[in-house]
Amino acid sequence: MPLISRLMIRLSLVYFVLGAGIGALMLINKAFLISPMIWFIFPIHIEFLIFGWIIQFTLGVAYWILPRFLESKGRGNPKLAWLMVVFLNLGILSVAFAPYGLGQNIGLAGRIFETLAVILFITLHWKRVVTYNK
Repeated sequence: MPLISRLMIRLSLVYFVLGAGIGALMLINKAFLISPMIWFIFPIHIEFLIFGWIIQFTLGVAYWILPRFLESKGRGNPKLAWLMVVFLNLGILSVAFAPYGLGQNIGLAGRIFETLAVILFITLHWKRVVTYNK
């Protein structure tokens, strides 16, 4: 398994633990009112679980499991793959913490980074998938 896939899977599990922990805290708050302010961390919970855990885990496994190039035995440009990881995680953190005083422009920039990460993923894998049996 390539280092990039291992890193993305490990990061996704960190996001899962953090997101599930926040979710557990919100559930406990429903049963035993700790503080109504806990619901203000709901956007972090959603961002960490959807983009941090599910999307990142999927992209990391797909980077590893999709067919390699037949001639070069590689997976494409590793610099673009690292840029994909950086953009995705920068986007996740930007969107998650934008509602807490960072401004909506940071949230928009985070979504742009997440979109760029997905576009990089597609460009890295398109030729690997489309031309595999040709």
